[in-house]
Amino acid sequence: MVVKQFKEEMTGLERALAALSYKKPDRVPVASLVCGASRRILGVTYDKWATDSELCAESMLQAHALMDFDIFVTLVDLSVEAESFGQPVIYPMESTPYSDPNNPILKSHEDYHKIEQVNLRETGRTKMVIDVVNRIAKAKGKECGVCGFVYAPLGVLGAMRGHEKMFVDCIKHRDDLIAACEAITPALIDYAVAQVEAGAHAIVMDTLYASATIMSPKMWEAIEAPFAKRIADAVKKAGGALVLHNCGGGIYFDVQQKYTDPVAISHAYPAADCKTWEEHAAKWGKKIVSIGSMDPAKVGMTLDPQGVMEYTREFIEYFKDCDGGFILSTGCEFPPNGSLLNAIAIMDAAKAYGSYR
Repeated sequence: MVVKQFKEEMTGLERALAALSYKKPDRVPVASLVCGASRRILGVTYDKWATDSELCAESMLQAHALMDFDIFVTLVDLSVEAESFGQPVIYPMESTPYSDPNNPILKSHEDYHKIEQVNLRETGRTKMVIDVVNRIAKAKGKECGVCGFVYAPLGVLGAMRGHEKMFVDCIKHRDDLIAACEAITPALIDYAVAQVEAGAHAIVMDTLYASATIMSPKMWEAIEAPFAKRIADAVKKAGGALVLHNCGGGIYFDVQQKYTDPVAISHAYPAADCKTWEEHAAKWGKKIVSIGSMDPAKVGMTLDPQGVMEYTREFIEYFKDCDGGFILSTGCEFPPNGSLLNAIAIMDAAKAYGSYR
């Protein structure tokens, strides 16, 4: 990626492009994972925020006005795609929506073969998310990075089947599960491409299961990896950058690089082949840009703003020798009911401690 000569004070988009190109920006860029928490700025309930594209987009735009971050990530929740495939979803007033655990639409491994083709551009909340991306891109896409979001196939199927049963199927009914991945991947590809067409500069694909706390690299390669590659290739062909998100413990940087070749990975823990953040930065920091990786609960719920600033400074220091290839964020979504003062403190720390000049 070629980066032009930037003026002294960069825009958020310029900052992001510089970091992703290992060209030191003026300061560390910040990717906002203040998603569900943004609803509180407008004073709307979670159920309304998660189902109304105008409210959702306006909340994220107001979060930017409050915090001045560099990159929008348009994550709503991890039941969006499953809901569009017909999975019933529960919408609490003040908490994240989730698939109804008592009513999975895939009630047996045989149901994997009954999944119907769905146009995610025109169905349920995937249609809503495309509109959210479009609204944000029109409002801020020339000055800030805009990232769409798609859950990889196993995540979607887990929401439709129930994760425990799906993990059993990984062993006992693997062929049926792979057939289901085959069935839903074309729709997920079209959904990701639709977000690029709506104005997203990049798509964040959540490959949660490619981590040591969930499944072995061999199992991930045998089941989801080929489908993740197809989504990644389609995003790049459409003109978007491919970013991965994985907040599992022991994320497989090497295996995911092999299949998806992301420009960056958003993660909560060091790679599986590293024990510390210092080791991770030394081994991977100049190969794949890290986005993260602060503990969301600590940042949002337990520290005060000054503590957040000091904690943020630690992560800036971990990645200081990575030629500018680091984007600051929490390792997963900022707690929806976390302190917004602490979210502001992340930006204060980036400006106070993150200068490369």
